[in-house]
Amino acid sequence: MTGAERAARIHLESLSQLPRRVLHVNNTANLYGASRSLERILKTLDRQRFQPLVVLPEDGPLKGLIEAQGVEVVIHPRLSVITRSAFHSWRLLRFLIEWPLSVWFLWRLIRRRRIDLVHTNTGVILSPATAALLAGVPHVWHIRDWFQEFRRFWPLLAWYITTGSKQVIAVSNAIAGQFARRDKVVVIHNGFSLNEFQLPRARLRAEFRLRYGLGESFVVGCVGRIKLVRKGQEVLLRAVALARQRGLPVKALVVGGPVPGSEAHLPQLQQLARELDLGDHAVFTGELPDARPAYAAMDALAMTSVQPEPFGGVVMEAMAMGLPVIATRLGGSLEQVVENVTGLFVPPGDDAALADAIQQLATSPELCQQMGAAGVNRIRQDFSLKDAVRRIEAAFETALMGRESKPVARV
Repeated sequence: MTGAERAARIHLESLSQLPRRVLHVNNTANLYGASRSLERILKTLDRQRFQPLVVLPEDGPLKGLIEAQGVEVVIHPRLSVITRSAFHSWRLLRFLIEWPLSVWFLWRLIRRRRIDLVHTNTGVILSPATAALLAGVPHVWHIRDWFQEFRRFWPLLAWYITTGSKQVIAVSNAIAGQFARRDKVVVIHNGFSLNEFQLPRARLRAEFRLRYGLGESFVVGCVGRIKLVRKGQEVLLRAVALARQRGLPVKALVVGGPVPGSEAHLPQLQQLARELDLGDHAVFTGELPDARPAYAAMDALAMTSVQPEPFGGVVMEAMAMGLPVIATRLGGSLEQVVENVTGLFVPPGDDAALADAIQQLATSPELCQQMGAAGVNRIRQDFSLKDAVRRIEAAFETALMGRESKPVARV
Protein backbone atom coordinates (compact mmCIF):
# COMPACT_ATOMS: atom_id res chain seq x y z
CA MET A 1 0.00 0.00 0.00
CA THR A 2 1.42 3.34 -1.02
CA GLY A 3 1.60 6.34 1.29
CA ALA A 4 -1.20 8.04 -0.62
CA GLU A 5 -3.42 4.96 -0.35
CA ARG A 6 -2.68 4.68 3.36
CA ALA A 7 -3.58 8.34 3.89
CA ALA A 8 -6.80 7.92 1.94
CA ARG A 9 -7.75 4.89 4.01
CA ILE A 10 -7.07 6.74 7.27
CA HIS A 11 -9.18 9.63 6.00
CA LEU A 12 -12.09 7.33 5.15
CA GLU A 13 -11.89 5.63 8.55
CA SER A 14 -11.95 9.01 10.29
CA LEU A 15 -15.00 10.02 8.27
CA SER A 16 -16.80 6.79 9.26
CA GLN A 17 -16.32 7.71 12.92
CA LEU A 18 -18.00 11.11 12.56
CA PRO A 19 -21.60 11.46 13.78
CA ARG A 20 -24.19 10.72 11.10
CA ARG A 21 -26.29 13.78 10.26
CA VAL A 22 -29.99 12.99 10.79
CA LEU A 23 -32.80 15.23 9.60
CA HIS A 24 -35.88 14.86 11.83
CA VAL A 25 -39.16 16.20 10.40
CA ASN A 26 -42.23 16.79 12.59
CA ASN A 27 -45.71 17.94 11.59
CA THR A 28 -46.25 20.53 14.35
CA ALA A 29 -44.47 22.71 16.89
CA ASN A 30 -47.22 22.15 19.47
CA LEU A 31 -46.65 19.78 22.39
CA TYR A 32 -48.75 16.74 21.65
CA GLY A 33 -47.81 13.07 21.88
CA ALA A 34 -45.56 12.75 18.82
CA SER A 35 -43.86 16.08 19.54
CA ARG A 36 -43.09 15.14 23.13
CA SER A 37 -41.78 11.78 21.97
CA LEU A 38 -39.43 13.47 19.47
CA GLU A 39 -38.19 15.84 22.17
CA ARG A 40 -37.43 12.89 24.45
CA ILE A 41 -35.66 11.03 21.62
CA LEU A 42 -33.44 14.01 20.83
CA LYS A 43 -32.62 14.44 24.51
CA THR A 44 -31.42 10.82 24.75
CA LEU A 45 -29.88 10.30 21.29
CA ASP A 46 -26.17 9.42 21.29
CA ARG A 47 -24.64 12.60 19.88
CA GLN A 48 -21.34 10.84 19.25
CA ARG A 49 -23.16 8.70 16.67
CA PHE A 50 -25.95 10.98 15.43
CA GLN A 51 -26.07 14.72 14.86
CA PRO A 52 -29.70 15.93 14.66
CA LEU A 53 -31.26 18.74 12.64
CA VAL A 54 -35.02 19.35 12.99
CA VAL A 55 -37.57 20.72 10.53
CA LEU A 56 -40.88 22.12 11.85
CA PRO A 57 -43.69 23.84 9.91
CA GLU A 58 -43.98 26.71 12.41
CA ASP A 59 -42.65 28.33 15.54
CA GLY A 60 -44.03 27.02 18.82
CA PRO A 61 -43.25 25.41 22.20
CA LEU A 62 -41.49 22.39 20.67
CA LYS A 63 -38.99 24.64 18.89
CA GLY A 64 -37.85 26.16 22.19
CA LEU A 65 -37.50 22.79 23.90
CA ILE A 66 -35.43 21.38 21.04
CA GLU A 67 -33.19 24.43 20.77
CA ALA A 68 -32.60 24.27 24.54
CA GLN A 69 -30.88 20.92 23.82
CA GLY A 70 -28.49 22.63 21.43
CA VAL A 71 -30.27 21.26 18.34
CA GLU A 72 -30.86 23.54 15.36
CA VAL A 73 -34.43 23.95 14.12
CA VAL A 74 -35.35 24.98 10.57
CA ILE A 75 -38.85 26.38 9.96
CA HIS A 76 -40.51 25.24 6.72
CA PRO A 77 -44.06 26.68 6.62
CA ARG A 78 -45.02 24.84 3.43
CA LEU A 79 -44.45 21.40 4.93
CA SER A 80 -47.28 19.35 3.41
CA VAL A 81 -49.26 17.60 6.16
CA ILE A 82 -52.19 15.21 5.75
CA THR A 83 -55.22 16.44 7.69
CA ARG A 84 -58.83 15.30 7.76
CA SER A 85 -60.00 18.76 6.74
CA ALA A 86 -57.61 18.82 3.76
CA PHE A 87 -59.05 15.62 2.35
CA HIS A 88 -62.63 16.81 2.68
CA SER A 89 -62.41 20.35 1.30
CA TRP A 90 -60.72 22.67 -1.18
CA ARG A 91 -57.58 22.41 1.01
CA LEU A 92 -56.73 19.22 -0.88
CA LEU A 93 -55.71 21.42 -3.81
CA ARG A 94 -53.40 23.41 -1.53
CA PHE A 95 -51.90 20.17 -0.23
CA LEU A 96 -51.22 18.93 -3.76
CA ILE A 97 -49.53 22.23 -4.67
CA GLU A 98 -47.41 22.40 -1.50
CA TRP A 99 -46.25 18.78 -1.67
CA PRO A 100 -43.73 19.21 -4.57
CA LEU A 101 -42.61 22.57 -3.13
CA SER A 102 -41.93 20.86 0.18
CA VAL A 103 -40.03 18.05 -1.57
CA TRP A 104 -37.87 20.65 -3.33
CA PHE A 105 -37.13 22.52 -0.09
CA LEU A 106 -36.22 19.36 1.83
CA TRP A 107 -34.12 17.97 -1.07
CA ARG A 108 -32.07 21.18 -1.11
CA LEU A 109 -31.70 21.09 2.67
CA ILE A 110 -30.53 17.46 2.59
CA ARG A 111 -27.94 18.23 -0.07
CA ARG A 112 -26.78 21.51 1.46
CA ARG A 113 -26.43 20.11 4.99
CA ARG A 114 -25.01 16.78 3.77
CA ILE A 115 -27.67 14.79 5.60
CA ASP A 116 -26.98 11.07 5.97
CA LEU A 117 -30.48 9.93 7.00
CA VAL A 118 -34.01 11.38 7.14
CA HIS A 119 -36.38 10.51 10.01
CA THR A 120 -40.06 11.44 9.53
CA ASN A 121 -41.59 11.54 13.01
CA THR A 122 -45.25 11.00 12.07
CA GLY A 123 -47.17 9.29 9.31
CA VAL A 124 -48.96 12.42 8.11
CA ILE A 125 -46.01 14.07 6.32
CA LEU A 126 -45.38 12.77 2.80
CA SER A 127 -42.64 14.98 1.37
CA PRO A 128 -39.55 13.86 3.39
CA ALA A 129 -39.62 10.33 1.96
CA THR A 130 -39.58 11.59 -1.64
CA ALA A 131 -36.94 14.21 -0.87
CA ALA A 132 -34.72 11.54 0.72
CA LEU A 133 -35.18 9.26 -2.30
CA LEU A 134 -34.23 12.03 -4.72
CA ALA A 135 -31.23 12.95 -2.60
CA GLY A 136 -30.10 9.32 -2.41
CA VAL A 137 -30.19 9.01 1.39
CA PRO A 138 -32.06 6.42 3.48
CA HIS A 139 -35.36 7.27 5.10
CA VAL A 140 -36.91 5.98 8.36
CA TRP A 141 -40.61 6.55 8.90
CA HIS A 142 -42.03 6.67 12.44
CA ILE A 143 -45.70 5.66 12.30
CA ARG A 144 -47.73 6.82 15.30
CA ASP A 145 -51.06 7.16 13.50
CA TRP A 146 -54.30 5.35 12.79
CA PHE A 147 -55.38 5.72 9.18
CA GLN A 148 -58.85 4.21 9.55
CA GLU A 149 -60.43 7.49 8.42
CA PHE A 150 -58.50 7.21 5.13
CA ARG A 151 -59.36 3.59 4.34
CA ARG A 152 -59.85 4.25 0.63
CA PHE A 153 -56.35 5.72 0.41
CA TRP A 154 -54.64 3.41 2.90
CA PRO A 155 -53.42 0.68 0.47
CA LEU A 156 -51.68 3.35 -1.64
CA LEU A 157 -50.34 5.19 1.40
CA ALA A 158 -49.08 1.96 2.99
CA TRP A 159 -47.25 1.14 -0.24
CA TYR A 160 -45.74 4.63 -0.31
CA ILE A 161 -44.61 4.37 3.34
CA THR A 162 -42.95 0.98 2.96
CA THR A 163 -41.50 1.65 -0.49
CA GLY A 164 -40.13 5.04 0.55
CA SER A 165 -38.44 3.79 3.73
CA LYS A 166 -35.55 1.57 4.70
CA GLN A 167 -37.17 1.07 8.09
CA VAL A 168 -40.70 1.69 9.38
CA ILE A 169 -41.01 2.14 13.15
CA ALA A 170 -44.50 1.42 14.54
CA VAL A 171 -45.22 2.59 18.08
CA SER A 172 -47.37 -0.45 18.87
CA ASN A 173 -48.31 -3.84 17.52
CA ALA A 174 -51.75 -2.40 16.82
CA ILE A 175 -50.23 0.23 14.53
CA ALA A 176 -47.95 -2.33 12.87
CA GLY A 177 -51.03 -4.45 12.18
CA GLN A 178 -52.22 -1.87 9.64
CA PHE A 179 -49.48 -2.97 7.23
CA ALA A 180 -49.91 -5.98 4.96
CA ARG A 181 -46.19 -5.89 4.17
CA ARG A 182 -44.16 -6.07 7.38
CA ASP A 183 -40.64 -6.95 6.28
CA LYS A 184 -39.49 -3.39 7.03
CA VAL A 185 -41.68 -2.81 10.08
CA VAL A 186 -40.31 -2.93 13.61
CA VAL A 187 -42.32 -2.21 16.76
CA ILE A 188 -40.65 0.19 19.18
CA HIS A 189 -42.87 1.43 21.97
CA ASN A 190 -42.41 5.04 23.03
CA GLY A 191 -40.01 5.26 25.96
CA PHE A 192 -40.24 7.34 29.12
CA SER A 193 -37.76 8.38 31.78
CA LEU A 194 -38.98 8.24 35.36
CA ASN A 195 -36.54 11.06 36.15
CA GLU A 196 -38.84 13.38 34.21
CA PHE A 197 -41.64 12.63 36.68
CA GLN A 198 -39.71 12.75 39.96
CA LEU A 199 -41.39 15.87 41.31
CA PRO A 200 -42.63 17.18 44.68
CA ARG A 201 -45.97 15.55 44.03
CA ALA A 202 -47.61 16.43 47.39
CA ARG A 203 -46.88 20.15 46.94
CA LEU A 204 -47.98 20.17 43.29
CA ARG A 205 -51.14 18.28 44.21
CA ALA A 206 -52.08 20.76 46.93
CA GLU A 207 -51.32 23.81 44.77
CA PHE A 208 -53.23 22.52 41.73
CA ARG A 209 -56.24 21.42 43.76
CA LEU A 210 -56.40 24.79 45.47
CA ARG A 211 -56.11 26.67 42.17
CA TYR A 212 -58.91 24.73 40.46
CA GLY A 213 -61.16 24.15 43.47
CA LEU A 214 -60.85 20.37 43.50
CA GLY A 215 -60.95 20.10 47.29
CA GLU A 216 -60.68 16.63 48.77
CA SER A 217 -62.78 14.90 46.12
CA PHE A 218 -61.70 11.79 44.24
CA VAL A 219 -60.49 13.30 40.96
CA VAL A 220 -60.65 11.39 37.69
CA GLY A 221 -58.86 13.22 34.91
CA CYS A 222 -58.37 12.99 31.19
CA VAL A 223 -55.57 14.72 29.29
CA GLY A 224 -55.47 15.46 25.58
CA ARG A 225 -57.14 17.25 22.72
CA ILE A 226 -60.87 17.72 23.11
CA LYS A 227 -62.82 15.99 20.35
CA LEU A 228 -66.23 14.57 21.03
CA VAL A 229 -66.71 10.88 20.19
CA ARG A 230 -63.11 10.50 19.02
CA LYS A 231 -61.53 11.25 22.42
CA GLY A 232 -64.63 10.54 24.49
CA GLN A 233 -64.45 13.30 27.11
CA GLU A 234 -68.27 13.30 27.12
CA VAL A 235 -68.18 9.69 28.34
CA LEU A 236 -66.15 10.77 31.36
CA LEU A 237 -68.66 13.51 32.24
CA ARG A 238 -71.59 11.09 32.04
CA ALA A 239 -69.70 8.51 34.11
CA VAL A 240 -68.84 11.04 36.82
CA ALA A 241 -72.48 12.15 36.92
CA LEU A 242 -73.51 8.52 37.45
CA ALA A 243 -70.88 8.06 40.16
CA ARG A 244 -72.12 11.16 41.96
CA GLN A 245 -75.69 9.85 41.79
CA ARG A 246 -74.37 6.84 43.72
CA GLY A 247 -73.16 9.18 46.45
CA LEU A 248 -69.46 9.20 45.52
CA PRO A 249 -67.57 12.51 45.98
CA VAL A 250 -66.05 12.46 42.48
CA LYS A 251 -64.92 15.27 40.20
CA ALA A 252 -63.93 15.23 36.52
CA LEU A 253 -60.79 17.10 35.47
CA VAL A 254 -60.58 17.77 31.73
CA VAL A 255 -57.13 18.96 30.60
CA GLY A 256 -56.59 20.15 27.04
CA GLY A 257 -58.06 22.27 24.27
CA PRO A 258 -60.08 21.37 21.18
CA VAL A 259 -58.59 19.89 18.04
CA PRO A 260 -58.17 22.53 15.30
CA GLY A 261 -61.37 22.48 13.29
CA SER A 262 -63.36 21.23 16.28
CA GLU A 263 -63.39 24.41 18.35
CA ALA A 264 -67.14 24.04 18.96
CA HIS A 265 -66.58 20.82 20.91
CA LEU A 266 -65.39 22.56 24.08
CA PRO A 267 -68.55 24.67 24.58
CA GLN A 268 -70.61 21.58 23.71
CA LEU A 269 -68.78 19.63 26.41
CA GLN A 270 -69.30 22.45 28.91
CA GLN A 271 -72.99 22.55 28.01
CA LEU A 272 -73.19 18.79 28.65
CA ALA A 273 -71.66 19.34 32.10
CA ARG A 274 -74.41 21.88 32.86
CA GLU A 275 -77.12 19.52 31.59
CA LEU A 276 -75.73 16.80 33.87
CA ASP A 277 -75.85 19.29 36.75
CA LEU A 278 -72.16 18.76 37.47
CA GLY A 279 -71.48 22.42 38.24
CA ASP A 280 -68.02 22.79 39.77
CA HIS A 281 -67.65 19.01 39.81
CA ALA A 282 -66.45 19.23 36.19
CA VAL A 283 -63.29 21.34 35.82
CA PHE A 284 -61.86 22.44 32.46
CA THR A 285 -58.28 23.72 32.53
CA GLY A 286 -57.67 24.35 28.84
CA GLU A 287 -54.20 23.75 27.43
CA LEU A 288 -51.45 23.49 30.05
CA PRO A 289 -47.76 24.06 29.25
CA ASP A 290 -46.94 21.25 31.70
CA ALA A 291 -49.53 18.59 32.54
CA ARG A 292 -47.54 17.02 35.38
CA PRO A 293 -49.12 19.16 38.14
CA ALA A 294 -52.52 18.05 36.79
CA TYR A 295 -51.49 14.40 37.05
CA ALA A 296 -50.30 15.06 40.60
CA ALA A 297 -53.77 16.41 41.46
CA MET A 298 -55.57 13.34 40.06
CA ASP A 299 -56.42 10.10 41.80
CA ALA A 300 -56.87 8.21 38.51
CA LEU A 301 -56.55 8.83 34.79
CA ALA A 302 -59.32 7.88 32.37
CA MET A 303 -58.31 7.16 28.77
CA THR A 304 -61.80 7.55 27.32
CA SER A 305 -61.05 7.36 23.57
CA VAL A 306 -63.87 5.71 21.66
CA GLN A 307 -61.60 5.10 18.67
CA PRO A 308 -58.22 3.36 19.05
CA GLU A 309 -55.22 5.30 20.31
CA PRO A 310 -51.91 4.28 18.71
CA PHE A 311 -49.93 4.33 21.97
CA GLY A 312 -51.31 7.07 24.21
CA GLY A 313 -48.53 9.08 25.81
CA VAL A 314 -50.91 10.31 28.51
CA VAL A 315 -51.37 6.72 29.72
CA MET A 316 -47.62 6.33 30.12
CA GLU A 317 -47.23 9.74 31.78
CA ALA A 318 -49.99 8.92 34.25
CA MET A 319 -48.37 5.58 35.07
CA ALA A 320 -45.02 7.31 35.54
CA MET A 321 -46.74 9.68 37.98
CA GLY A 322 -48.03 6.70 39.99
CA LEU A 323 -51.69 6.81 38.88
CA PRO A 324 -54.00 3.88 38.15
CA VAL A 325 -55.38 4.06 34.61
CA ILE A 326 -58.87 3.28 33.37
CA ALA A 327 -58.59 2.69 29.62
CA THR A 328 -60.89 1.66 26.82
CA ARG A 329 -60.23 -1.87 25.62
CA LEU A 330 -58.77 -1.15 22.19
CA GLY A 331 -55.69 0.00 20.30
CA GLY A 332 -52.36 0.63 21.94
CA SER A 333 -53.88 0.76 25.43
CA LEU A 334 -53.93 -3.04 25.40
CA GLU A 335 -50.13 -2.98 25.24
CA GLN A 336 -49.79 -0.40 28.01
CA VAL A 337 -52.19 -1.29 30.79
CA VAL A 338 -52.07 -4.63 32.59
CA GLU A 339 -55.63 -5.34 33.67
CA ASN A 340 -56.17 -5.46 37.45
CA VAL A 341 -52.44 -4.75 37.93
CA THR A 342 -51.78 -1.22 36.64
CA GLY A 343 -55.38 -0.32 35.86
CA LEU A 344 -58.79 -1.34 34.57
CA PHE A 345 -60.35 -1.74 31.13
CA VAL A 346 -63.82 -0.65 30.07
CA PRO A 347 -65.67 -0.96 26.75
CA PRO A 348 -65.39 2.19 24.59
CA GLY A 349 -68.28 4.62 24.96
CA ASP A 350 -69.76 2.79 27.98
CA ASP A 351 -70.34 5.45 30.65
CA ALA A 352 -71.94 2.94 33.07
CA ALA A 353 -68.89 0.65 32.91
CA LEU A 354 -66.62 3.66 33.40
CA ALA A 355 -68.69 4.72 36.44
CA ASP A 356 -68.29 1.20 37.87
CA ALA A 357 -64.49 1.39 37.39
CA ILE A 358 -64.38 4.83 39.02
CA GLN A 359 -66.39 3.50 41.94
CA GLN A 360 -64.04 0.53 42.34
CA LEU A 361 -61.03 2.85 42.62
CA ALA A 362 -62.72 5.61 44.61
CA THR A 363 -63.76 3.17 47.32
CA SER A 364 -60.35 1.48 47.59
CA PRO A 365 -57.37 3.80 48.23
CA GLU A 366 -55.20 0.71 48.75
CA LEU A 367 -56.01 -0.55 45.25
CA CYS A 368 -55.17 2.85 43.77
CA GLN A 369 -51.83 2.85 45.54
CA GLN A 370 -51.00 -0.72 44.47
CA MET A 371 -51.90 -0.05 40.83
CA GLY A 372 -49.99 3.24 40.83
CA ALA A 373 -46.84 1.57 42.16
CA ALA A 374 -47.21 -1.25 39.61
CA GLY A 375 -47.49 1.32 36.82
CA VAL A 376 -44.25 3.01 37.84
CA ASN A 377 -42.52 -0.36 37.92
CA ARG A 378 -43.90 -1.23 34.46
CA ILE A 379 -42.44 1.97 33.01
CA ARG A 380 -39.09 1.15 34.62
CA GLN A 381 -38.98 -2.44 33.34
CA ASP A 382 -40.76 -2.34 29.97
CA PHE A 383 -40.87 1.21 28.65
CA SER A 384 -37.58 2.87 29.55
CA LEU A 385 -36.61 5.83 27.38
CA LYS A 386 -32.99 4.71 27.19
CA ASP A 387 -33.93 1.27 25.85
CA ALA A 388 -36.39 2.72 23.33
CA VAL A 389 -33.85 5.19 21.95
CA ARG A 390 -31.18 2.49 21.67
CA ARG A 391 -33.61 0.51 19.51
CA ILE A 392 -34.37 3.58 17.40
CA GLU A 393 -30.62 4.11 16.94
CA ALA A 394 -30.35 0.49 15.83
CA ALA A 395 -33.09 1.12 13.26
CA PHE A 396 -31.14 4.15 12.02
CA GLU A 397 -27.98 2.03 11.72
CA THR A 398 -29.87 -0.67 9.84
CA ALA A 399 -31.21 1.90 7.39
CA LEU A 400 -27.75 3.40 6.92
CA MET A 401 -26.31 -0.01 6.16
CA GLY A 402 -29.05 -0.63 3.61
CA ARG A 403 -30.34 -3.67 5.45
CA GLU A 404 -34.00 -4.29 6.05
CA SER A 405 -35.27 -5.45 9.41
CA LYS A 406 -36.77 -8.82 10.19
CA PRO A 407 -40.57 -9.16 10.23
CA VAL A 408 -42.26 -7.24 13.02
CA ALA A 409 -41.81 -8.86 16.41
CA ARG A 410 -44.79 -9.26 18.71
CA VAL A 411 -44.06 -7.82 22.13
